[in-house]
Amino acid sequence: MRDFIDLYYLEFSEVLNSFISQGRNKETLAASVNLLQSIKDNNQSVFIIGNGGSASIADHFAIDFTKNAGIRAYSLSGAASITTYANDFGYAEMFSKALEHHSRQGDLLIAISGTGTSPNILNACDYARRNSMHVLTFSGFNENNELSKKGDYNFWVDTSAFGYLEIIHSLLIHSLCDGIIGKSEYMIR
Repeated sequence: MRDFIDLYYLEFSEVLNSFISQGRNKETLAASVNLLQSIKDNNQSVFIIGNGGSASIADHFAIDFTKNAGIRAYSLSGAASITTYANDFGYAEMFSKALEHHSRQGDLLIAISGTGTSPNILNACDYARRNSMHVLTFSGFNENNELSKKGDYNFWVDTSAFGYLEIIHSLLIHSLCDGIIGKSEYMIR
């Protein structure tokens, strides 16, 4: 078991270090913080979507962006929203229909999908683009996945290990939130 643990954390650190060592990813993080600051300054909203583990990331960061960074943020991945929109419009359209009812031009969609192939996530990105919203995407697995082509800024992590991917996606979104706050340690307001 010790060998597994050592290897597990070694591989994780290699995936994380590989991502952050690429200059384009640092530039994308900086540009995304600027976009979020603009969203905040213009009193726009952030909508966050994901399935499975990514849904829990969406729920988590809707709270953090609102409570800690002062940005109006909403997860569309909660059970009530999913069951309502999926029941009425089908699973593939549930996020795009929720955006149709809640979003405005200039708002931001944060789309999280490990594989970058989920039809409901892709359809929501298409809706956002057609309706003059900004889009940030978070994916992994295949570098040329469909989601990684749909954002103003795209975060692709070179791994197919869901655990690593979900942790790194969370870390990246934490860094965006902390970039707005201006520090990584802060008291709860």
